[in-house]
Amino acid sequence: MVWISAALASLLASSAMASIEPIMGGMMQPRATLLETRLEDANDDSLQRRQTTTTADANMTQWNTDTSAACMSALSQLGAASNPSGTAVCYNLFSLDTNAGTFMADLRLFQVSTPFGDFEGIPPEDISVGLQYKGASVSPVDQGNQTQKTTKRQTSAPTLLQTYMFVGQIDKDQMAQPMTMGVLEALVMPTVTLTGKNAVGQSVSTNVSSNEAAFVNGIFSNEVVMSDFSLASLAVDNITAQLREGSVAFVLPGVNILIFPVGLVITSIWLVIGVGFYAFGTYERYNYRDMYRRMKAREGKASYGARI
Repeated sequence: MVWISAALASLLASSAMASIEPIMGGMMQPRATLLETRLEDANDDSLQRRQTTTTADANMTQWNTDTSAACMSALSQLGAASNPSGTAVCYNLFSLDTNAGTFMADLRLFQVSTPFGDFEGIPPEDISVGLQYKGASVSPVDQGNQTQKTTKRQTSAPTLLQTYMFVGQIDKDQMAQPMTMGVLEALVMPTVTLTGKNAVGQSVSTNVSSNEAAFVNGIFSNEVVMSDFSLASLAVDNITAQLREGSVAFVLPGVNILIFPVGLVITSIWLVIGVGFYAFGTYERYNYRDMYRRMKAREGKASYGARI
C-alpha cells in the first residue's frame, strides 16, 4: 500500500508540472516581448533626440558662420562709428512666426572705431547693452560666455565684442493691424542703448543705430522696404523700359478722363453760378440805363442821348 501511494503521488506531481509549464511559458513570453519593445523604443527615442540635437547644433553653427560673415561685410563699409562708444550693432532675426507673433533675434556688438568723448577709456566689457521695442517684449537666451575681450585694435576690420540671443513676443494689440513686411520690421526693430561708467565713476549712455547692419542674414535679409517715392520711381523706370522695348504702347496723357471728374463737376457748378450772377447784374444794368434814358426824355432834356 505504501508503494502504491508513493506511485500515485509521483504520477500526480508529474501531471501537475506538465500542466503548469505551458501556463508559465505563456505568462513569461509576453513579458519578454514587452521588455524588448520598450528597449527598442528607448533606443529609438534616444537616437532621435541625439539626431535632433545634432541637427540643431549644425544649424546654429551655420547660422553663426553666415551671420558673422554678413555682419563683417556690412560693418566693414563704415569708416567710423556714429556714436562716441565706437561700436556698432548687427541685428538679425533667426526665426519669426507671423501668426503667433514670436521671434528669435540675434544681436552682435562690434568695435568699429576708437571710443571718444564720454566713452573714452571705458573697457568694452564694462559696457552694458539695453534694448527697447515699440511693440514687442523679449527675454535673453543663455548662450554661455560669448564675450570677446579685446585690448587693442590691430586692424581696421570690425571686432566682435558680444553676442546676444533673444526670444520675443509681439504685443497682441499690435497683431490686429495688417501685418505687412514694413510693419513687422518696425515692431521687431529695437532701440539699442549702451551704458557704462567713465573714469570718474559717472554713468554715460548713448544710442546705437540699428540700421547700420540690420537684417543682413535670416528673416528679411532678401527683402527691401522702399518708400512710396521709391516705389513710384521704380514704376516709372519699369514703364520707361517697356516703352523703349516696344512691349507697351505710348498713351498721350491728358486726353482721356480715366476717373470720375469730381473736381471738374464742382468747378463747373461754381462757374455756372458765377456766370449767372454776372449775367443777371449785366441785365439789370441795361434795364437801369434804359429806364434812366426814358426818364430824361420825359423831362425834355438833351442828356438822354449821352452814354452812361
